Amino acid sequence: KNEKTVLIDINVATQEELIKIYGIGEVISLRILKLKENLGGFVSMEQMNDVWGLSPEVIGALNSHFKVYALPMVHKIDINNASLKEISQFSYFRYALAKEIVTYRSMNGDIKNVEDLTKIKGFPVEKANIIALYLDFD
Repeated sequence: KNEKTVLIDINVATQEELIKIYGIGEVISLRILKLKENLGGFVSMEQMNDVWGLSPEVIGALNSHFKVYALPMVHKIDINNASLKEISQFSYFRYALAKEIVTYRSMNGDIKNVEDLTKIKGFPVEKANIIALYLDFD
């Protein structure tokens, strides 16, 4: 029987809905929900790769059941005015990288776009397009 899978927006998925996916239990479903909460919402299903403990097979299953329908209204980080503490609390930036960003800013002036950030040592270039959606460059 060919049942069409109805895709659920990952940003409104419940723990119960996540646990229905083979390979996701209580612990991993909570990791997904915690990351979503920390970020203010997912902007791409690619972000499932950032959840520790998810295998490529389980990510594939997630992609066949969930998607991002609309970009969430995330609280964007003002990358040119945020404090070291504010920057380091962002899920994609560790303290060391946040420090590099603040140093870069003080030596080069305002960061104009995500390309400027990719010049910074330790910046996760492969995630630049996703990270950019959480930042404000004005």
